[in-house]
Amino acid sequence: MARITFTGVSSGNLGDHVGDEPGTVEINRGQLLTQLSLTKIQYMNQVHGNEVVVIDSNSSGIPTCDALVTTDKSIALAVLTADCLPILISSQSVAGAIHAGRKGVTNGIIANTIHQMAKLGASDMQAHIGPAICANCYEVDRKMYEELVARFPELATENSMNNLDLIAAASSQLQGLGLQVQSVDICTKECRDFFSYRRETNTGRQAAVISI
Repeated sequence: MARITFTGVSSGNLGDHVGDEPGTVEINRGQLLTQLSLTKIQYMNQVHGNEVVVIDSNSSGIPTCDALVTTDKSIALAVLTADCLPILISSQSVAGAIHAGRKGVTNGIIANTIHQMAKLGASDMQAHIGPAICANCYEVDRKMYEELVARFPELATENSMNNLDLIAAASSQLQGLGLQVQSVDICTKECRDFFSYRRETNTGRQAAVISI
């Protein structure tokens, strides 16, 4: 059974790209590794793209991508967020970690990850969506709203504030691919237990971690 963890502000900033002292980030990551009794947590350089990287015992460094998958039970996968959706995919033999913000939900990263996991033998996959910005808090300009909703109707909301529902859209995609979906339903902007870029532009990053 997969082991899933969502960190918050109490675990400190885990992102090495937001201006924090590198040493502080390393300490926070080391403490998380110890707390979870893990041997390795694989992070990624997230760029709002749709590339998926397969991680194994020969992998080194920090890959530039927005999803990681592995069949190696000794490696945990991590996605860093501060409003974007951290989506963890579990199965008996393959794990996946997806970074899906607005661009990720609309550029195919979710489907790409599920297809890659299936190639590695994953079946009966389940999706776990961690703390992320809710539809009530994610407003965009009118032009962007109309363009995106025309392509992805699941993003639409009922209000007049041009808000996008990333969780609903991601859930729809995952369910369309045959996955069961669970969401913790915690808004990062509303809940100060989590970092939020929309609430405070200069902010840290929490991690969603999965291992099998």
